[in-house]
Amino acid sequence: MLEVLYEKKGHLAFIRLNRPDSLNAINKAMAKELIKIWIDFRDDKNLWVAILSGEGKSFCGGADLKEMERGQWQFRQSLLYGDERIGPSNYEVWKPIVAAVHGHVYGAGLLLALESDIIVAAEDALFGIPETRVNVPFLTAPFIYNYLPRNVANEMMYTSKPIGAKRAYDVSVVNRIVSLGQILATAKEIADDICLCGPLANQASKELALRCRHMDSQSAIALIEHIAPAVWNSEDSVEAKKAFLEKRSPSWEQK
Repeated sequence: MLEVLYEKKGHLAFIRLNRPDSLNAINKAMAKELIKIWIDFRDDKNLWVAILSGEGKSFCGGADLKEMERGQWQFRQSLLYGDERIGPSNYEVWKPIVAAVHGHVYGAGLLLALESDIIVAAEDALFGIPETRVNVPFLTAPFIYNYLPRNVANEMMYTSKPIGAKRAYDVSVVNRIVSLGQILATAKEIADDICLCGPLANQASKELALRCRHMDSQSAIALIEHIAPAVWNSEDSVEAKKAFLEKRSPSWEQK
């Protein structure tokens, strides 16, 4: 059985964590499959948006405890710094990713969801950092403030208590809360809306937003001047102006 299901439909990539009997806990096999998928999604010019979800009762319960028992530090370290780094940001995936989450969104699975660009959550979603409850340092702590408000992240880390979808929405982690049966349809609706916009512009915008976060103003401006002209001068920009004048939807070629 494949640990991750990967399907392409038009300009959309559907990525589904597929270890439902283990709450989609991340083991080495799943990590390696995810890496291959992120790279394929990044390099396939026909794919513009990914929808990330989990099979079964939960999105992801975190790192696989059985694998941790066989090599706890090595596997956890590898998920963050080694050959099994699961986050799309490790592979310069500048295309938008919409996460459709439900049930447990814990630990390494929480980071996977947070590294997506838009999160649609089911009403039953729980976002948690369970590591400290079993005396394991949260090794994603150096990055968590990039995605969560500091005080919220601290409470989640230090108490090991999860927050629900409503709380996650209130602190701007979640974009939408819907019923369990609607998370994939809502994620696809958002992805379809993204596809109406210029893929080159979306990818450049995401790259700039992520790479400029910790830059000083001068460095950020230099990066903008390096990346933006290729989009401004593209055939898609000419097409966008023509489509506007002709009152029709543009036909994107990514040129």
